[in-house]
Amino acid sequence: MSLKKFSVQSRKVLFSKGPIHLVDCRVRMPSGRVLSRQIIEHPGAVVVIPKISEDRYLLIRQFRFAARDWLWELPAGGIEPGESVRSAAGRELAEETGFRPGRLTKLFDFFPTPGISGEIMYLFLAENLKPSDAEGDDDEEIEIGSFTFARIMKMVRSGEIVDGKTLLAFHALNGPGPGSRRRRGKKKH
Repeated sequence: MSLKKFSVQSRKVLFSKGPIHLVDCRVRMPSGRVLSRQIIEHPGAVVVIPKISEDRYLLIRQFRFAARDWLWELPAGGIEPGESVRSAAGRELAEETGFRPGRLTKLFDFFPTPGISGEIMYLFLAENLKPSDAEGDDDEEIEIGSFTFARIMKMVRSGEIVDGKTLLAFHALNGPGPGSRRRRGKKKH
């Protein structure tokens, strides 16, 4: 199949609040067909794997209204305007766990929901953690837990961890993961 280009014929913002925009687009596909697509535009987010020792990691547990449940997951959050992905990763880790990274390594980036959003998540491994005095967000109630890798994998297999970004991150640590790749036309953060 030839890699022909698509073009956006029209774009209308249906709803906008904070960093999230629901947009209705008419798109001319590479085949020439014109389709209607509704997408969520989002500036991107970071996900951090906080490694506190050779075999221990921090997870946070918080209530996720959309899931109607409390979920164990990795610290994560949005990228603020003008903020680098590395700075966002350090800030989110500090706000959600009370630690800042001594070493922060970018592992890879991915699209969590490419069928409805162009949001990119950037995954980092944080090591040599040090206490931080950063304050968390007022709208988050977070519990912090420390787990061995084996315990986390048991939580994954038992369905105790169901958050997609967390599943992907620990499966990547368990074996070969996707490599980072450049995306044509995407702004590098």
